[in-house]
Amino acid sequence: MTTFSKYFLLLLSFSLLSCNSQTGYSDLDELYSDFVVFLKDADENNLKDYCNKITPDQGTVDYMKNNNFSYRGIPEELEKQNIKPSLIGEEFFKSVDYFKQKLIRNNQLKDLKYIGRERDGEELYDEKLKIYATETFIIMESNGKKIKCKLGEMFRIDGKWKTFTSPKLGW
Repeated sequence: MTTFSKYFLLLLSFSLLSCNSQTGYSDLDELYSDFVVFLKDADENNLKDYCNKITPDQGTVDYMKNNNFSYRGIPEELEKQNIKPSLIGEEFFKSVDYFKQKLIRNNQLKDLKYIGRERDGEELYDEKLKIYATETFIIMESNGKKIKCKLGEMFRIDGKWKTFTSPKLGW
C-alpha cells in the first residue's frame, strides 16, 4: 500500500468516526420557533421532516448505546421490540398534524406566532456526557389568544435537541 493510500484511509476513517449522524437542532429556541414555521407550511412533508429532526433518530440511538445512556426505554426497548427509531418521528407527526388540523378548524393557524418559552434555561442531566434537559411550555399566539404547547421532555444529546415524550399541544 502506498503512502498516499495509507494517508487516504486514515483520513477517511477519522472523518467517518467524527461524523455526527444525528439530525436536528443544536439551538433550542430555533427548534421552538421553527415549530410555528412548519405548522404553517403548506407542504406536509416539511412538517414530517421537522418531527423526525426533533425525535430520536438512528444517530441518537447509536450515541446512547455507545455511551451506555438510556432514557424511557431508548435504546433497549427499541432493540428488544425491533422498532426503528423512525417510528418515533412518525407517531410524533400524527399528534402534531392533529393539532395543526385543530388550529385550521379554529381559524388560528394563519395568524399563529411564536412568542417564546415559558421558562428559560436547561438543566445539566448528565455531566459526563454533557447532556442537558428541559421541559417547558412554548407560548404562541393567534388572534389575541395565547396557546401553550409542550413538545415533550427535551434532551440535548450529542449536541442535538431531541424530545423523548409525546407532545402536549394546545393547553
